[in-house]
Amino acid sequence: MDTERVALEIAPALAAIRTLDLEVICNSQSPADQDRYRSLLASDPQGQVVRGLLLLRNADIHLPATVDVKTDRITGGVNHVRVFPSWQPYDQLPGAIRTSTGTRPGAHNAYRTAVGGHLVVDTLLDAFAFFHRCDPTLARYVPGTEELEYFPLKQYISHDYDRRHPDQPSRPQVEAEVRRRTQQTPPLGKGRVIVHSFSSDGATIYCGATVRSLIPMDFTEPEDQVARDIQAGYPYVAVTADGTHHVVSVDGGNRLFADGSLLAQLPLRSPRDHPHTEFCQERWQVAATDAFEYRAQRHLHGC
Repeated sequence: MDTERVALEIAPALAAIRTLDLEVICNSQSPADQDRYRSLLASDPQGQVVRGLLLLRNADIHLPATVDVKTDRITGGVNHVRVFPSWQPYDQLPGAIRTSTGTRPGAHNAYRTAVGGHLVVDTLLDAFAFFHRCDPTLARYVPGTEELEYFPLKQYISHDYDRRHPDQPSRPQVEAEVRRRTQQTPPLGKGRVIVHSFSSDGATIYCGATVRSLIPMDFTEPEDQVARDIQAGYPYVAVTADGTHHVVSVDGGNRLFADGSLLAQLPLRSPRDHPHTEFCQERWQVAATDAFEYRAQRHLHGC
């Protein structure tokens, strides 16, 4: 997707961040206060976002290449669509930006850890929140109130979670809470049938189907979460190549067994309808990187 139009909308915000950081706050203070401000930039999570965005301060001609608009996150209908632009990971930034020496030390690492891969709107709201905490008089308020003017942002077509105010948690914070709550509650359904396993980043991932009254639903789950589900009383069975169903249990060391044998050593039946490992790996990548999709997979809508 062409990101130039998105970049044109973002450029004024980046210019404002550069001005607020350097001219309005830093250069207007005494040397001692400048040191305190720079220390806050380096230690505060939202300060790290500002620091990372400063890496793009001289990247105007490269700005479209710093933005990623994933097609799977586009929502809307025939007349209106909404995109959710995010910043490219550091390693995918143009070389001219990655080799830039015109920014303060630490901007590259700050971008890598606090900006790259995050939604653009999240980072801009974090920057606003940081400057507001540094100097509340910089913001404009609704006359006669302490409410910030222009917030919350206008509500558009919703995807899953929409951050519309600087005081609201960021998407990574919400996703972490959604995933935590999701993992604490066993899946819905009558049980799960394991038919395949694969390795991902050193962890064993099991995949199969969740048994429901109507149509079964595919699942992918890491070994440690399968153990927690079983400990909570949720049933799993594993199907071997000969079609035999084996009840899966967990011992005191959180190891998974199937009728007395280690589950990892059991010759599982490959998925019948999608025999390629790639299918399960793609499903897992979605669940591992999107807490809302993971919640839907475990049938915990609205939890």
